[in-house]
Amino acid sequence: MEASVLEHPETDIALSDYELERGKPMPSFNHSIIQARLSKELLVSYEDDFSVGSELSLVVTVPPTVPDLCIYPATKMNWLDDETKVSRVPLTVVEIISPSQTLTEMTNKAVTYFVAGVQSYWLVQPSLRTVFILMPGQDELAFHNEPLTDPTTGITVDLKKVFR
Repeated sequence: MEASVLEHPETDIALSDYELERGKPMPSFNHSIIQARLSKELLVSYEDDFSVGSELSLVVTVPPTVPDLCIYPATKMNWLDDETKVSRVPLTVVEIISPSQTLTEMTNKAVTYFVAGVQSYWLVQPSLRTVFILMPGQDELAFHNEPLTDPTTGITVDLKKVFR
């Protein structure tokens, strides 16, 4: 993919079309593997209860966002009427920190999701093999090398399988 002429304000490195369209950096190898493994764990364990989408353009947030994963209540698929801009609020948003992103930047993003109505925000920190769950008006939860349980959805994910 060809790089754009716009540059990242902190590094003066040209941004790719991917980064411009999604408003976030290109995923790293670790990021990509974690995203795939989380998706697998969620789909295998909860396919009857939840619908999981990756890289959806959410227009319910201001500004619009493209989270790594979105978790919705189980949705009957309509294959004839697709959406490129999603206006439904997910129950949970999962963001995986890329090497060029900061923890502060990503925790601030939680506020954007909570204002839109998201109930929980999973912040995955690959280098620490830790997932933080943030919820509006509550203390954050931290999970490392153990089963993660989201109190808002009841979803449990074995992090040993994600970070193996």
